[in-house]
Amino acid sequence: MILLLICLGSISLFAQEAEVRGTVTNVEGDTLVGGSVQVVGSVIGAITDINGHYTLEVPPGRIRILASYIGYENYDTTLRISTTEREVELDIVLSESFVDMGEVIVYGRRASGQAQALRIQQSAITQQTVIHSELFNKYPDITLAETVQRMPGVTITRNRGEGELVQVRGLPEQYTAISLNGQRLPAVQPEADRAGSLDIIQSNLVEQVRVVKARSADMDADAIGGTVDFRIRQPEQQFEVLVQGGAGTNFGFDRADDINTGIAQGAVVLNSELSDEQVYGLLAGSFFRHARGNRMQRYDYGENGVTGRSISRVRPIDTDRITNKTGIIGAVELRPSIYNRLRISYNYSAIDEDVYTRETNFGSLGSGFENRITSKWNEERRLNMVALEVENNFNKTQLDYALSFASTSERLIDRQRAYHYLPFGASPDLSEDEYLNLTPFDTKNPATEIPRQSTEQQNLDLEEDIAIGAVNLTRYLNTGRTRFVRVGGRYRIKERNYREFFLRDSFPTAASIPGGSFADLNEEAPLTEDPDLDGGPNYFAGEKIAAAYLMFVNNWNAKVSTSAGLRYEYTNIDYELSGSGGADSLSYNDLFPSLNITYRIRRDRQFRFAYYSAIARVPYSTLVPTSDFEERRQARLDVFSLGNTDVEPTYSNNFDLVFERYGRSDGLISIGVYAKFLDNPTVRTAEYRLVNHQPALGYSLMNTADARLLGVELGFYQNLGFINQGFRFLNLNGNLNFNDYRLADSALEGATLAQAPRRSANLSIVYSNPRQRLNLVIAGNYRSSTLDLLQDGEPIWINAVISLDLAADYELFKDISAYARLNNATDHRSERYIGKPDQDDSLLLSSTNYGVWGVLGLRWRPG
Repeated sequence: MILLLICLGSISLFAQEAEVRGTVTNVEGDTLVGGSVQVVGSVIGAITDINGHYTLEVPPGRIRILASYIGYENYDTTLRISTTEREVELDIVLSESFVDMGEVIVYGRRASGQAQALRIQQSAITQQTVIHSELFNKYPDITLAETVQRMPGVTITRNRGEGELVQVRGLPEQYTAISLNGQRLPAVQPEADRAGSLDIIQSNLVEQVRVVKARSADMDADAIGGTVDFRIRQPEQQFEVLVQGGAGTNFGFDRADDINTGIAQGAVVLNSELSDEQVYGLLAGSFFRHARGNRMQRYDYGENGVTGRSISRVRPIDTDRITNKTGIIGAVELRPSIYNRLRISYNYSAIDEDVYTRETNFGSLGSGFENRITSKWNEERRLNMVALEVENNFNKTQLDYALSFASTSERLIDRQRAYHYLPFGASPDLSEDEYLNLTPFDTKNPATEIPRQSTEQQNLDLEEDIAIGAVNLTRYLNTGRTRFVRVGGRYRIKERNYREFFLRDSFPTAASIPGGSFADLNEEAPLTEDPDLDGGPNYFAGEKIAAAYLMFVNNWNAKVSTSAGLRYEYTNIDYELSGSGGADSLSYNDLFPSLNITYRIRRDRQFRFAYYSAIARVPYSTLVPTSDFEERRQARLDVFSLGNTDVEPTYSNNFDLVFERYGRSDGLISIGVYAKFLDNPTVRTAEYRLVNHQPALGYSLMNTADARLLGVELGFYQNLGFINQGFRFLNLNGNLNFNDYRLADSALEGATLAQAPRRSANLSIVYSNPRQRLNLVIAGNYRSSTLDLLQDGEPIWINAVISLDLAADYELFKDISAYARLNNATDHRSERYIGKPDQDDSLLLSSTNYGVWGVLGLRWRPG
């Protein structure tokens, strides 16, 4: 039964035999002819030639290599060969056995860390960018989204000043697939999108990040922009211990009462061999606590917030937020032989937030209207993922399979809101500048008691689960394993349960408050201590995707490699409304061809071309109808989800061409151009309503005109030592992206896709000097203004953002380092406009500051 369950799963491994090659010499540099290099426990071996060279064809996984020569000490080491590696260089230097030192002098040269990541990138079947934790751990990144933004073709969106959502190739985030160790992650997003939030997973638990920009047949088809795959730390042969901890503070927010601006972080990693070359284990944990606030100034125009040019409301809001992030990963890998492996892994990530907001809505300049709202709640978000991965290698055949289950949840616990409402208050004589800069703690009615108008309580429980099972079979067609056919199948089930409780008391007994003050919700109990969530506007929605594929891969010669394939996917989506019992379902079938060609000019330079078709499915929560504007609330304040059963999937045909040059000191320069032709792209829409005298927005999706995207990307990672030896400790890392959009049948100049930046850039200067035991990083990011959504037909734009982060590491003693991080140093305002921000007739809708924060800490890493 267990074997049957295992056979249902799969892991996407581009596995084929790798070539381990190198030279065997003695300490004087003389080549050793006729030396033996063997893979222990197998029949794989070689004898060095007249130049001391050897070559081994080995399967992926951990292998033990033993080199011997008469009169010399043996060389014994273990290598880990990834499933995508094709070439591994290992040079061996042996000492004579009669040397008085009595120890072996062995120098093995093999790419590791970021160098190994570049080797994987260079030899991959599809175009992709790979970075290793050796590189991104030097950066002051908190979330995985911030880590990914260092890669060519990638931009991010931020939430509360931290990176949250990832965009690839200038496309909206819902066109990007997110996976963890090759397994798709569910999304906890009540609104109408499929974007997976990455702020829940901490970057110090990740070992490697891969951004796959061109699809092959063995990959899911719902990745128009690309796939971002995060590789969590894995069990290793080498013993590893890491302990680090730090503390810091925020700067700039101290006006609100009892605000705590502290920051604390910590991480522990234990990685070890549990049984002699057969069982390996990993246990790692991470914690991050961030207590901070933000200030937002919001403006409404006309009756629906975006009509006319006169401000009808000023709505300042002050938010205090205490966030605790916890992450735990564990894994055990069994390798009974070099041809077989089994790995069981578990990942747990959690975010717990305590939020307290104070908001005041002021009427127009001459009005005495004042609505003071206090909100308090706790929000819990969870990710649990378990995966079983198995790989078997036979003669000219590989069979790999896996079974994974991932579950995310978001719970809004007892959100209390107190409304103190004064419809006809005083009308003080304010200047326009004073009116526009009112704070939540100001008032138009300092001498008036403002009565409690209503009290609300909301509870939300949203769960989404993904179960995946598949199998891949690879048959090699030649002894060198450079040509193979791969077939496979994959079955993915995704289910969402939405439950909500809402209660409004319109005749509260709570006391009035003086003008300029707020209700103290810490002293008030919820309206209902144990609310029943089963009676709300709940729904169940599910999605089932069955896929099968066939692909052929061939290395025609040393210069040309190709991959061609066809993928079939069947989609079924259904929903059921708990209250009315209404239900519906739909299904459709698609074929997705793909072609990847690599042409190597020389070993360090190559062109890649790719064509593939892809799909972006409609979020099934969008297809669940709503009968009333206030029916389905989100976790965000005053935001609702509106169903739209008329939305259709988005299809695209994609073309990519890129040039890569791999240089000295593991440098890389890549230049790429791409074109994407989209049928039925979507845009997010918002509808403005007044709910309980408070402005609210209802979000949905709608299809727009067909679109095409043309883009150029430049990426580079280069040590500057080639200019002058004085610069050998400096590295330059950056990327530039330019996109041009065109909507069919659009007469509007500059018409563009929503949530798609035209320009983005990232530049980092890294100083790494082992002699001084010092690392310094200056990292800057730029993202151009972006169309966010359509609110009642008006385009809402987000301003261009420039951010700057700083990091420093200094080794105090052996194995002990001090580190410092400064985030959001520019404290760039996040602004939203009606119309493009750089146009004279645009109107400011909101402006938010999040402040600067920093951390100091210690790290202990023995060995």
